[in-house]
Formats: sequence, C-alpha cells, structure tokens
Amino acid sequence: MDDNRPLLAPDAVWEEDWFALETLDADTLAIGEPLYFQCNWSYLISDGDHSLLFDTGCGQVPISPVVNRHRRAGLKVLPSHMHYDHLGGIGAFDPVIIADLPVLRACVDGEVLVPTEDLFLGTKHGLAVPRISVTEWVKPQSWIDVGTRRLQVLHTPGHSPDSISLWEPARKRLFAADFLYRGALYAQVPGASLRAYYASCQMLLELLPGDAAIFGAHGQPDAQGRSMAPELGMSDLADLAAMLERLVTSPPAEAGEFKVNARMNLAYSPERP
Repeated sequence: MDDNRPLLAPDAVWEEDWFALETLDADTLAIGEPLYFQCNWSYLISDGDHSLLFDTGCGQVPISPVVNRHRRAGLKVLPSHMHYDHLGGIGAFDPVIIADLPVLRACVDGEVLVPTEDLFLGTKHGLAVPRISVTEWVKPQSWIDVGTRRLQVLHTPGHSPDSISLWEPARKRLFAADFLYRGALYAQVPGASLRAYYASCQMLLELLPGDAAIFGAHGQPDAQGRSMAPELGMSDLADLAAMLERLVTSPPAEAGEFKVNARMNLAYSPERP
C-alpha cells in the first residue's frame, strides 16, 4: 500500500492503488482518480442488468478492469465531451453512445468519429487522437434508459462546444462533467465560450429543482485533504451564472482567474467571448 496516496472520504475505498470508489447509492458508483493531476471522476450508473458509464477516465491507468468488476451485464459508454482526459479508456468499451451534435457529426470519418485537436486537446501531451466507433447517436433533450432509470441528455456548452450533462429527475441528480465541479473551471480553452456557458447556466437554473445535487468530473481535496466525489448544489450553479453574467456584460481586457465562490474559480480569456 502506498502511504503517499491522498486521504479519501470515509465511505470511499481504493481499488488498484489508483482509483477511488465512492458509492452514491446502491446503483451509482463514482470512480475517481485522485493521483491524476486533474483528479478525474467518472460515473457508473446501473439498474437491473444495465449500466451506463459516463466518461472513461484519463487513461493513465486502464479504467476498464474496475468498471468490469462493478458493471451490470449490459454496459454502454457515453463520454461527456471529447477532451483527452475524459476519453482515456474509451477504446476498451463497446457499445459507445455519442451526443448527436453538428460539431461531432463533422468529425465522422467513414464509420468512426475522429475528434479534431481543438476538441481533443491531447496531442500536445503526446496522446494519439482516438478513433471511436459510434454505436448510437443520442440527440440533446432525449432520454437514455438504464434499466428503469431515465436520464436526460442535456447539451451544456461553455467549457467546450460538445459538452453534455445527464439529468436524472427521479434522484434529483445532474452529472455535469466539466461544466461544474470543485476547483478551477476552464473557460479559456479552445472551443470555450462565455456566452454559451452563461446560456447553459440559465437553462439549468430554470430546469433543475432547488435541491438538485450536481456531480462534476473533477474534484480537488476538501479542507481536510480528503478526496471525494465532487458534489455541488444549486447555489454553486447560481454563483457561476452570476460570475458569467458579469464577465459577459463587462469582459475584462486581460486573461485571468476569477473567484466564483469558496469552491470554484473560473479561468477566463478575452479570446473566448
């Protein structure tokens, strides 16, 4: 056992000395990578004989053995967006569902999806662009059935043009990926848009109830140094919307990082209006 591993929340456990597993409920497993510099979190959503994996890890250590130990018989995979740290293990899975967005349809080469570098951002890190065999395209606002669980696919651009979130009304949970999480939010990378980010915030504030829980794809340790599934709430979403409104209305001339609240900062660039 590596004594240099970070602390975990009391109900989280290590697996393979890399992944932190936290049970959100009997059918929902958060799979974290606290040793990775971006502290990624993916989500395994299950019911009956079915599972859906939302994101496939950073790829530094294969996520598939962990998923295969905890999945149900019928597994589908859905990436939240094409950034490299969310596609690391995608080649090990089939079938793969992809959000039916024009920006992604434009990346289809023959029968496979090959994201552009502006969508992938990984070649500068020495990573090969994946070639993704798409089994099914799902349109924004449509529903995915995982056993008796129903999750709505929401297009939530801002961090990237292809970003999606999953909303589960029955459990009042939004799986928000890179749209909202604890730590530094990126609105300065290629494809980011402050106006789109703000519009997505407004849409979510109108759609979600006030007691919705929001689970993101990254999470810095808490004040006690413990890593845990990055849960936020509607007040955090409202704080982000207020910051984005301020930046859209009066954009600063220089790039910078702005404090949203005690849990989040927003990295901004005037190149991403």
